[in-house]
Amino acid sequence: WGNLLVPGLGATLRGHPAMGIQEAVLELGTYYGGTLGVREGAFTIDGNVNIPSKGNVYKPILGEALQEFGLKYHFYNTFYHYQQSSLAIENADREKNNEQKLYKGDWKDTFAAPFAWKNLENPWVYPVILGSSAIIAYNYHHQAIGRIHVKSDSLSDSTFGIAQMGLIPFGGLFGEETLFRGFIQREVQGQTHSLALSILSESLLFAMIHPPQLRASAFASGIYYGFLTHHFDGNLEPGMALHFWVNVVDGVFSYFLFRRAQGKSAPWPPPISAQLEVPF
Repeated sequence: WGNLLVPGLGATLRGHPAMGIQEAVLELGTYYGGTLGVREGAFTIDGNVNIPSKGNVYKPILGEALQEFGLKYHFYNTFYHYQQSSLAIENADREKNNEQKLYKGDWKDTFAAPFAWKNLENPWVYPVILGSSAIIAYNYHHQAIGRIHVKSDSLSDSTFGIAQMGLIPFGGLFGEETLFRGFIQREVQGQTHSLALSILSESLLFAMIHPPQLRASAFASGIYYGFLTHHFDGNLEPGMALHFWVNVVDGVFSYFLFRRAQGKSAPWPPPISAQLEVPF
């Protein structure tokens, strides 16, 4: 819990102060570098940015990417040091009495989780990916978007696309599933022995790192991801696969919306309304 509040503390308490300093510098440098280097954008803790209706958009988009990396890298490091500390005392009563098993996968297992066929063919995973994708596509095609007048060149468009279709999905994979389901849910269940309270706790905290307009859906998603973790006996990988691909699909259509709002070409374009400004 201390590492969650103080970057680098987990590594330091485990006897690796140099690693702790490196982690803290990278986490704080990228997150606050993204914040301080941006004039136009209004940021949330989740690294989201409101694209201005006019002016240059490269700086706020780059700032979004830096914030996303810094925050989710911090989340993953928090889980990693919790995982390693728990493995060091796995024979202690504290670990043996925890109803949720510890996820023991490393970063390579985490990276591979969305592409493993055993996860993609899981009946608790692929129907939700397909259903969510259909809803996202329907909303994209039928919602009227406002035209924005911004200076967005190919570099800005590419940076926005990479952030939406790559950085955010991998952030959900490495940062959110490990922290909220692998650490918070497991710790609350271990302390209270209440599955309902553990899932409720991680879902509420998961919702709070999202923008206000997305908190209801994030809360519902958190409950389902928490259920998956419990159902698969602490294995985070089915939830990782689901979370990753839903974010990828959402990122693709967010990129299409961004291009369409500028009057550029985009597949299956939605109508443009008379409004002048929309938040992304």
